[in-house]
Amino acid sequence: MVEKKNRAGRAVSLTLVIFLLPGCAADDDLLDLTGPYLGQKPPGSVPELFMPGLISTHDMNHCVSFLEAGRVCVYSIAGKGTFSLYETNGRWTRPEIVPWRNDQGSTDFTVGPDGHTVFFQSRRPTTPVDENLESNTWKVEWTGDGWGEPVPLPQPANTAEYHELYPSVAPDGSVYFFAVSRPDSRTGDIYRSRFVDDEYLEAERLPAPINSDYYEVDPVIAPDGSYLLFGSGRPGGHGLLDLYVSFLREDGRWTHPVNAGPELNPFSIPTRMSITPDGEYYFFPSRRETEVSKGEEVVTPDIERWGDYDVYWMDTSFAADLRTALLERQSAAVEVTREYRERGVFSAGSLLIQLCDNNQDDYFFELSEFMIFCGDLMSAGETEEADHLYATLLATILDEHRIKQGYAITCILNGRVPLGLGLLKEAWVQFPSQKPEDLFMIPFQLRMKGRAEDELAALRFFAREYPDSTFAQFDLAAALERYEYFEEAREHCANALDLKPDFEAALELRERLEPG
Repeated sequence: MVEKKNRAGRAVSLTLVIFLLPGCAADDDLLDLTGPYLGQKPPGSVPELFMPGLISTHDMNHCVSFLEAGRVCVYSIAGKGTFSLYETNGRWTRPEIVPWRNDQGSTDFTVGPDGHTVFFQSRRPTTPVDENLESNTWKVEWTGDGWGEPVPLPQPANTAEYHELYPSVAPDGSVYFFAVSRPDSRTGDIYRSRFVDDEYLEAERLPAPINSDYYEVDPVIAPDGSYLLFGSGRPGGHGLLDLYVSFLREDGRWTHPVNAGPELNPFSIPTRMSITPDGEYYFFPSRRETEVSKGEEVVTPDIERWGDYDVYWMDTSFAADLRTALLERQSAAVEVTREYRERGVFSAGSLLIQLCDNNQDDYFFELSEFMIFCGDLMSAGETEEADHLYATLLATILDEHRIKQGYAITCILNGRVPLGLGLLKEAWVQFPSQKPEDLFMIPFQLRMKGRAEDELAALRFFAREYPDSTFAQFDLAAALERYEYFEEAREHCANALDLKPDFEAALELRERLEPG
């Protein structure tokens, strides 16, 4: 047994096992593992590394899902494909590539509430004459000892014009997914195609408070349909992309999403998540550091860029705890917003102070809701009001780092880039240990909004702040080439190659940038 400490300082015991990987020599075709979930002891409320050496390796480990009450496992590894293994005659088989995988995708998937159907996204043609190669939702069933034939969902759950990404299916058959290219989508939004009378309806963009003007991705609906997990880039989280939870009320409305908290953010990745069909366990990728051996180290460009993703699991008690807090309390941000509209910013600030001082048991104070409100004020040209509310938040809510970082990101994404970058620098100086890696996504969001100069300003900022980052230098060089600042592009491309001389993408960029 190996004992390590999690981020809260509590000891976690992890069992190390030597596994037979695909292609290794073996006495037979079975692993020395028995019991549900590959024979692993079920976790509690603290995230635990899952299967080091087999599922969690030095690759980028993506989705992990279990079918048939934990006796069939499907998982994917970036650049290597999707694998499955199952328990037979009391022991688990060795992993094999799934037969429904092809070169047009299938590494992102979830398991339906029936416990034996996998829903996955793929760019393979949906018909023999389909040449669009948009990402669509497919399904494939586990038959008991193998896989059936994959089939695409019919229209309008799938479309020829748009990508349907990361599907998750509710008990009533409705499909939740996210998209970035639909006419009514922002940077990324969550959609639902209802399943009524054995037919899918046109997909609808979920309204606020689920979607915002920021980035929402990878929805996962609970097997009983009672709550929704998703990643969101709304400011006010622990990083730029955090895990949020929303619960379905009896009247069919969703609660205001709440951040899942520091145990799951920011080192967890709120994408490619899964909940077991019985609703008991939650699996997710994470780049948190671990002392557990995972075998021979393998380095790929993806890992260098984003970190060594491993798979963790925990029970779903965190959702039950949040449900109680959310359904029994009101949103303080909603009350403050209403007060602002009726009486102005000073009255709204006074109400926020009053609620913080006297009404902690009746209200929840989700910081991202306040940041969304500040962003709305900025987009309406009411910047002084936004700054006043920010100052009030700093004076009342005891989470200075998240407030400063959240407001900096809000400013950057709402047209106040110099102020936002200055505040971000200030937050990093004050809280150097809480400098999240995923803020590199900010320039991408600015690019998606068509704000070229702001994108370059952000990229130049990151290149200065991360002078030893190959990718900070390369991302800036690639953007400078795109906007035809060729001399500056050559300089930063050279910086990237000084840091990593064999960096293939930078070598290709240097070749394109050579005069003549």
